[in-house]
Amino acid sequence: MIITIILFVLIALAVVLTRNMSTGTFKDVADETNTAVLVKSFLDKMIPHHEMAIDESLKVMNDKDITESNVRIFAANIADTQSFEIERMKTLYMEYLGSEYIPTVIIEAKKMDMEEMPADLKGDELAKDYTKRMIAHHEEAVTIAKDYVKLIDKVRKESEKSENGLTVSNNHPAIDLSYEIAQEIIVTQEKEIEQLKAWDN
Repeated sequence: MIITIILFVLIALAVVLTRNMSTGTFKDVADETNTAVLVKSFLDKMIPHHEMAIDESLKVMNDKDITESNVRIFAANIADTQSFEIERMKTLYMEYLGSEYIPTVIIEAKKMDMEEMPADLKGDELAKDYTKRMIAHHEEAVTIAKDYVKLIDKVRKESEKSENGLTVSNNHPAIDLSYEIAQEIIVTQEKEIEQLKAWDN
């Protein structure tokens, strides 16, 4: 009897731990099935994260004292690419959540060292500092995106049902679009991380 109880407790703990590990960044909505809540959770994290990267990239892009032109070009590309992604996310917010995006959360990215970039840094020192900070910033974005993909995969799996021998999943355009954005962020930023690390060596 005691052994049975112990086994039951261990199994329950394993289930809880697995659920927490599989949802990561989004563990607060791990059991949520409301499409709006899931999508909003992702957008509320990723939009300000992108905005922060753009702010720092503009400083580097406009610093003519940086001799490494590739870093300035990289920063310009970040500002352009992520500005476009923000517009896509804000459009998604408006069309499927029924309101304009208004910052409602303070994400961990706001506490990162990147926000505290010394104001007196200029030229190549700024470029070097930016490269290091952007690696960490990109890695966090990739983690957020991967955790969201895992969450949506889980939600889709749980919503699957069989009809006439076919597996049917209850997808929603907002889920599909946000999932696509997350996947694009993973692919793009993982490549950029490798590029940044090559410059940082």
